[in-house]
Amino acid sequence: MRVPVTVVDAQADNASPEALVTTFESLLEETDRGAFFGLLGIGRFSLSRKKSMLPVFTALCTGLWRLALQRAVPDGCEAAYARYLDSLWPKVKDADAYMVLVRDMAGHLPERGDADFTPTAREVFRRAGREPAQAELVGMALFLRRLYDYFFNHLM
Repeated sequence: MRVPVTVVDAQADNASPEALVTTFESLLEETDRGAFFGLLGIGRFSLSRKKSMLPVFTALCTGLWRLALQRAVPDGCEAAYARYLDSLWPKVKDADAYMVLVRDMAGHLPERGDADFTPTAREVFRRAGREPAQAELVGMALFLRRLYDYFFNHLM
């Protein structure tokens, strides 16, 4: 995923929560799940491992999107985030457990998007049941940074 320099729309602060949620859902569909699984060492045929880590990936993306919203649309951030979480109740099989996962993953994210993502990367590997090598940890941290930049640069 190649991200250009900051391209946040100047009108993003005027966007409705529904528009921000719709944009995020579109961006989430386009994210590179394969790269995420590859960094974790989960191969193409490890379907059960992919199935168990997919909620972690989407919860992580939700948290990264919220970080991007806090920076670009501070006044509308909480309304858009709450609207997205409310929209998940009919879509997710075990919504209560998923909401706990979203909040838990958000707790492992840095307070700002320009901070270090290494502790978050370590948590992702822990959830995958692996102890990462230093290069894997740095690779995942950089991937998380790129995801954050992707969401930030494409909010609107």
